[in-house]
Order: sequence, then structure tokens, then C-alpha cells
Amino acid sequence: MMDLGQQLADWAETEASIRALFAIGSRSRAAGSPGAADRHSDWDFQIIAAEPALFDTPAWCERAGLGRPTAYVLRSGRLGGVRKVTAVTAGGEIDAVIIAAAQFVAVRAAVQAESYRESPLVWGALRDQGLVLAGGFRRLKDEIGAEELFRWVERNLPPPRLSEAEIVELAEGFVCDYVSTLRKIARGELVAAQRWLHAQLAETNFRLLHEVRRRRGQASFPDARRLELLATAEELGAVRIEATLEARSLRAAAGQSATGCAALVRALVGDAWRWPELPSGLRVE
Repeated sequence: MMDLGQQLADWAETEASIRALFAIGSRSRAAGSPGAADRHSDWDFQIIAAEPALFDTPAWCERAGLGRPTAYVLRSGRLGGVRKVTAVTAGGEIDAVIIAAAQFVAVRAAVQAESYRESPLVWGALRDQGLVLAGGFRRLKDEIGAEELFRWVERNLPPPRLSEAEIVELAEGFVCDYVSTLRKIARGELVAAQRWLHAQLAETNFRLLHEVRRRRGQASFPDARRLELLATAEELGAVRIEATLEARSLRAAAGQSATGCAALVRALVGDAWRWPELPSGLRVE
């Protein structure tokens, strides 16, 4: 049975509006490599289209042989304000960033003229693309020379590393969010505290652990992806949140998260930052 990626590639060859199609992320990685696709993986694509409006509705899915999607939404993406299609189909889930061909040509011209840093929009889009392409990409169709630009981005704009100042800033922000979490718990706002644990404390620790693993030359992906397969038990203990909707459980989770943050920051900057002395009711237990 033909997989979703091949179905989309075959359709793209017959659709003149599609100038380039690339598989991104896990579906571009070799089998057996860290983060390679498994049976639960979705399909991530970047599509460069002369007529981006083609993707405003799900009608193209049926023309591509994917059938009518169960769910379909068009949302804002991260690459310079482009749109992203997310769909659930019988053959799998799709996340496709839709780049207007005219926009691609303008960005490529700026790179060729070495003026890309002069436009915040272009510079931001290229840096975002560097983050995306670091996860891997594979050409399925290219009539516009996109792979050449993608290789340039891969060579020249790798994902940025956290500086010592940025790490200290994350640590200081963590302390502020930790105190805020404990205040919410004390006030009885347990749902809000639970949200803050995940949205702020855990997210900071994910970023710090990602940086730790990258500095060690170990496989790592943003947003805590594949951590259960890649991280050690100690690393998982530093970032995971285990809490029921009870004050005692939430306080314990906040404390564990704070201990993890302090350890991760110490691994990155040594004694350049230390967990501050807090009032007794706010200390890490």
C-alpha cells in the first residue's frame, strides 16, 4: 500500500502550482536513527506553491487521493507569517507549511544579495527555517531551486545555542514562576498552578535539558520530543511533572521541578548562578 508521502509526491508532480515539496522531520530520517519515524508519526511537509490559496480548503486532499479529511484547519505558522495546514486523514496526519512561491523567491534574492539581515521579516524567517531544517529534510519535488537555499540555511544558520546570559535569564525567570506557582497553590488556585507547572516550569527545564544534551553532542529534539527514548532516568527526573490536583502534590512537583532547574543550570554555567535564598514558605522542600 502506498504511503501518504508518496501519494502526496505523486500528486505534486501533476499539480503545476506546487513548485516544491519537502518531507520534514522524522519522515526524512533514516530508519533506526534517533528520532526516525514510527507508526505513530505524522507527516510534516513544506510546500512552496504558486497559488497558496489552493490549500485554503480541504478539496485538494481528495484530488491528491487522500480522501476527505476527518478534520482540517489552516493556522499561522512560524516561518515569517506563513500558513500551516493540519489535517487528519485516513492515511495519517499532516502538518504542511505553505510557502508562497513569490515569498520564497524574494527571500532567495535577499540571500543572494547578502541583504537578508536588513529585513527583520526575512532574517526571522531564515532563522526559523534553520530550526526546522535541523530536524532533517528530504526533497520530493523541486522545480524552484529550494534545496540549494535549504542547504545554505543548514550550513550557515544552525539552531542558535543558549548563551550564559540567556541561561541565567531563564533561571531567574524560573524562580519568578516558581514563586508564582506556590502563591497560586496557597490561594487554592490549583488548576492555575497545575497549568503554570506545565506551561512555565516544565517548559524552561525542557529548554535547559535540550541545551545540556546538545553541548554533550547527544541527540536531542526541541519541545521534549523523544525524551523517553533518549534521556537518562536522571534527566527525565529533572523535567517531568507528576502531580494530582491537590495542594501537597502540586507543591512537591514544583519543588522537584525547581531542583531539576538548579541542577540543569549548574551543568551549563557552573557557579555563575545559584538558586536564591527564599522566604521559608517558598523554599524548595
